[in-house]
Amino acid sequence: MQRGFPTAWTKSSIALVLFASLYAVACGSDDGSDQNPGVSSPSTNGLAGSSASTTLAAPNASSVKSGAAGSTASASNPATPSTPSTPNTPTSATNPVGSPAGASTPYCNVRKVLDSRCTACHNQDKVAGAPMSLKTYADLQAPAVSDKSKKVYQMVGVRVHDTAKPMPPQEKLTADQLSSIDTWVTAGAPEGSDPTCGGTVGTASTPTQDPGATAGAAWPDKCDQVYTIKSHGTGGDTAPYMVPAGQELHPKISVPAPWGNEAVQMVAMRALTDNKKVVHHWILYGPNREFLVGWAPGKDQSAPLPPDVGMNLPGGTLTLDMHYNNLVGTQAEGDNSGLELCVLKKPNFRPNTATVNQTFSQFLINIPAHAMNFDVTGQCTFTGNTPVKLVTASPHAHTLARHMKFTVKKKSGEMIVMHDGPFDFNEQQSYALDPMVTLENGDVVTTTCTYDNAGDTAVTFGENTGNEMCFNFAVYYPMGAMACGSGSFTGPGR
Repeated sequence: MQRGFPTAWTKSSIALVLFASLYAVACGSDDGSDQNPGVSSPSTNGLAGSSASTTLAAPNASSVKSGAAGSTASASNPATPSTPSTPNTPTSATNPVGSPAGASTPYCNVRKVLDSRCTACHNQDKVAGAPMSLKTYADLQAPAVSDKSKKVYQMVGVRVHDTAKPMPPQEKLTADQLSSIDTWVTAGAPEGSDPTCGGTVGTASTPTQDPGATAGAAWPDKCDQVYTIKSHGTGGDTAPYMVPAGQELHPKISVPAPWGNEAVQMVAMRALTDNKKVVHHWILYGPNREFLVGWAPGKDQSAPLPPDVGMNLPGGTLTLDMHYNNLVGTQAEGDNSGLELCVLKKPNFRPNTATVNQTFSQFLINIPAHAMNFDVTGQCTFTGNTPVKLVTASPHAHTLARHMKFTVKKKSGEMIVMHDGPFDFNEQQSYALDPMVTLENGDVVTTTCTYDNAGDTAVTFGENTGNEMCFNFAVYYPMGAMACGSGSFTGPGR
């Protein structure tokens, strides 16, 4: 995905960071053994939704890989004061297609392999127990963690052939990918004539960060209350949720809405990421499994919505749906990740109440082995009696996705491009539509996701890392007015 931020509502930025699902586990430690402290208690994590073009039901996905989920806890969270912070500075919502091709040198060939299969974990945050970063040439030339007499690139050359503890752990590299690494390692890991690979590779292990996510940046001028919701274990609100070594979990943590049954509007959200080694995403659902807000790699804070729009937050029992991955970790890890919400009470409500639409999607995904530039497309023919305003476009897929395009074909024949640009799993964002897009009866929304599958097996829809998704989660108003053709979406998020 684009490594920037869209034009805003008159130079302010998007409302919230929307959902990303599974953080890649196609990478791991260069040494160490697994251990399992034995936290268990099965859990399932289905994704509600349906294709907008035909009547489709989301498949029931298994929630746990290599182990069972931990316990589900329920507790309220008191209001806490907010820390001011500055809004982010977005860029265009409709960035042009394509990116530099990159130089075809031995290092750049290896760089493509590492970025597609390893650096989702082996990055500056060293998630899922990964002990070192593989993001840059300097990272690969550093002393190895397990053997200081060797360099990281040498250990990479060994670990990709390790049959006992293969790296990546889920699906082996292709013969061509292994050949690229072997050739480069044998040659002594030369940097080559163009270490930037045509401008597609950075030169330092520095995260690409949303400027608005820096400490001290401002929330909206007015917050009637700031509430905190966090993941926690069975020992109470402050007890960490423990993620055993060698497990990937999807626990659902029940949380009574801190605002009780009072009507509130959310105008900003800030993610509280505690343990980046294991937390890969979270979603906050309402009592009817309606998508409220979520976090995924790439952006830790939202800026205010347009000044006349607030997001609906229902009362009752909420669910903080976590995804943890400690498959390659050597010890149990605790986590208290969650979020802060800036809300308005009813007397101060903004005139337009928005919610999240999940109908711009496609569930019939089947990406053949070795397929490159493979398109998956879903459509929604809007049939609502009341026009709706689309506020954001928010692409979501997994690690094979390379490009996303969202268009609206008006009944008049006019074509509107909401979003058209590269997709980067590690930097998923929501993009403000400026101007907002109005949907009227007969307009057709098309969602196109493009994938590269270098693997030896086909990839289908699912919420685990080895599967794929194709979504455009869009904030819209008025709440409840979204409808898609015959077999229109009837699940959460309407």
